[in-house]
Amino acid sequence: MVVSVGIATIVGILAAWAGWTLQAGGRNHRRAATLFFITMVAAAVMPMILHAAAWEATAGKFGWWMLTQTGARTDAGGSYGFFAGLFASAWIHGLVGASIVTIATWYGAGRVSMTVIEQSQLDFNANAIFWRVRLPIAAPWCFASVLATATLTATEMTVVDLYGYRTLADEFYLFYATDATISSILLVCSLPLLIGLGSFTYLVSCRRRHSPIRTQVFADHVIVEDASKLHGWVAGLTALAIASMVILVPTFGLLVKVGQDVLIENGDVVLSWSFQTAIKRLIDAPMLFATEFRWSAILAAFTATTSILIAWPIAAIGRTHRRIEIMIDLVSIGMICLPGPVIGLAVVSMFQLPIPGFQKLYQETLFPTVLALSFRAVPMSYWMLRSGYRGIDAMLLDAAATDFTWWRRMFVIDRPILAPVLATAWTATALVSSGDVPAMLPVLPAGVTTVGVRLFGLLHSGARYQEASLAITYVAAMTVIAMVCLKPTVVRRAKMTRPKSPVHDSTLDD
Repeated sequence: MVVSVGIATIVGILAAWAGWTLQAGGRNHRRAATLFFITMVAAAVMPMILHAAAWEATAGKFGWWMLTQTGARTDAGGSYGFFAGLFASAWIHGLVGASIVTIATWYGAGRVSMTVIEQSQLDFNANAIFWRVRLPIAAPWCFASVLATATLTATEMTVVDLYGYRTLADEFYLFYATDATISSILLVCSLPLLIGLGSFTYLVSCRRRHSPIRTQVFADHVIVEDASKLHGWVAGLTALAIASMVILVPTFGLLVKVGQDVLIENGDVVLSWSFQTAIKRLIDAPMLFATEFRWSAILAAFTATTSILIAWPIAAIGRTHRRIEIMIDLVSIGMICLPGPVIGLAVVSMFQLPIPGFQKLYQETLFPTVLALSFRAVPMSYWMLRSGYRGIDAMLLDAAATDFTWWRRMFVIDRPILAPVLATAWTATALVSSGDVPAMLPVLPAGVTTVGVRLFGLLHSGARYQEASLAITYVAAMTVIAMVCLKPTVVRRAKMTRPKSPVHDSTLDD
């Protein structure tokens, strides 16, 4: 946790500075900032098992980097090169956490009052404004993302299990998942729950520090700082380096592994790469892993729909009842802090109770799996919808309460306003839940295998072309689904923000 949080904090804050500095530049710089922000969002939403597959294909024991140098030979200590154990586990968790820290810090920096920025321009340049004004005010968002990284590291077990680095969650999965004791459950849950309690306490204490003026990160009219050319070039190179570490290098590793063949000739390792071979394997992957893709899509759709149906009414009630919202916040943070193996064990134990129908549901339906995935999916949907409800004026909700009940208000008033947020929440929840391996492993019915579970099993023997082709196809499918689902939202938002009248008005100049 310490090493992962250190990597995430340093890389994430530097990435937020680079992105914000680019956003303060010219048109090309702003386009680069938008592309960089999309890259960070993609890294944060991508399931952890895909990050592990990409880095295993790059620097793992059968990665292209290791094969070109050592032929995957072990060193004196018996390990496969440097990418193993603590280093590999912390590196992958740290880079995923860095994308979360980047998004949160970037968002927090964009919520600073423009009055504060205009006053600070009298004393500071654009670079100093970020470090001495925006970053301190955005500290609650940055700190919350750091705590989220620590929680993710403490509760996730797929990466550490691949590299043999035994954490509490991984030990519980290996030795106690089928025969747990009260002490083992309390031990594995204590640290994440303490982190969650600390984050909730910090959230409540910093509530008054939030800026009442909300700005959009990519709205041109809120950018008033003029970054120098030197800072712009440095920020661009920094953003390129961080994007390469988080996305480009591991993706390149997957592409290399897809078309790579390894042969042993006269005791020497001979490597070859073929573009035709890579294309053929990528074309064959959807057919070869059709069952995994089908079950992943079904689980993702069911889980996302269930999460929206649960989280939307809760967020609507919490928006008009402050005390209830605080309780919901605490419960949702506690749900996120539960380790995946513990969630799976709890669901399995519940369906073993002597209640009519439970055995049939457990053995023949996906309901237990959807229930286990909902422990992470529902809080995710809730916090996105909670943020969306913060954009609805309280006066509008009070006026609607005189004519509608709360559930009618949801469909008549809230639904049109929150349509973009609902679409984004559904898509993000579906993408994340499809790769939530720790909670999914213990409760999958017989004969059901998802892409994440298949990758988890294949990667234990190293990343080869089968794993690489499956991972690339999975990423491509996720990208296409996200674009198709979010395209109507983007088009609608563009139409709403498009100028309607081309007539020049002299009062606009004033």
